[in-house]
Amino acid sequence: MLLSILFLPLVLLPFTIHARPPRNYILPNSVNSTVQVDTTVGCEAYDRPYIPSQNATTYEWWYFDAVSADGLSSVVLIPFSGPIVGSHYPQFLLQVVTPEGEIFNQLIEYGPKGIMYVSTKGDGSSGVIGDGDSVWIGKPDLGKYDLKVDLERYNVSGTVTLISAADPFVFCDEIGPEASTSGFWFLNWINLMGDAVAVVDLKNWGPVHFNQYIHHWYWGHGRAGDYSVVWYKMVTYFGMIKSGAWVSKDGQTVVSACVEDNSVDVIPFGNNVTIPPNRPNNTDNIEGFNITINGGGREGESYVFVFEDNVWTPGYAGTDARWIGNFTGGKIGEEWDSGVGVTEQMGPFVGPS
Repeated sequence: MLLSILFLPLVLLPFTIHARPPRNYILPNSVNSTVQVDTTVGCEAYDRPYIPSQNATTYEWWYFDAVSADGLSSVVLIPFSGPIVGSHYPQFLLQVVTPEGEIFNQLIEYGPKGIMYVSTKGDGSSGVIGDGDSVWIGKPDLGKYDLKVDLERYNVSGTVTLISAADPFVFCDEIGPEASTSGFWFLNWINLMGDAVAVVDLKNWGPVHFNQYIHHWYWGHGRAGDYSVVWYKMVTYFGMIKSGAWVSKDGQTVVSACVEDNSVDVIPFGNNVTIPPNRPNNTDNIEGFNITINGGGREGESYVFVFEDNVWTPGYAGTDARWIGNFTGGKIGEEWDSGVGVTEQMGPFVGPS
């Protein structure tokens, strides 16, 4: 199977290039003691490693994905510095859904000698894992990311180009020197491409793996006409809920909301859907998700978006699932637009030991 995806150029939005000194990192660079987890932005490159020295519980992910215009095929690439599950070694996860409906999943673990190289220039990053299994090169102004996959042993190779269409943001704030990347103390998140020709670029990091604290987590992103949308809802084992939505129209942010109530809500629908999910990967009956934003707009406007499943794909180890499909919605009282999106359910996890 030959994967070769190249997306057409898009006019870039204005974005300030920060004079950040170049830096080089070797990850995970593990230590046997407490390490510092960075939760601030603005002092160094936005796409830097936020835990450059890690210990046995920390992790950091770079997350890249793209979905086709018909909502039927996709590619997801995730280099990990630290575990997705299990041992604390670098890992690389690749998922490809072809236009013919074939699903390819491969998780590569690099063992105790595995390393991931990351360097920054301006606000962008470049990295390599597995002696070139996956390579990404980011522009200093975050305007473009080029990715390459070279897995000859699995008969998969190709390229992906992401060209920005919206500014970056963090968990609950628009990006800036006072913004914080933390949602809960155990999970940090920054979205470096709010939208792109190839949809989105995300990364996660934290001091301990979130599956010890989160019961389940819905998240996704999509484009509906001129709207670009990112959403999430996290429910912890201790009854805490945090939901959020970021909405951009024509490249301008109109909603940036992070709440602990149901003013931003993400609800799966389908025959006999269980809410909350009561077993790992309890997703077979889910047909889509309703995303509602009540009063979260700049002028108090409300929005509704609907994700409808086209293709279901299994996640890793039965603890998450991913869908690609159709995405429609807009401001309440106005005509809806349509497009495509990607969404996931993570959990329910086992919880605290």
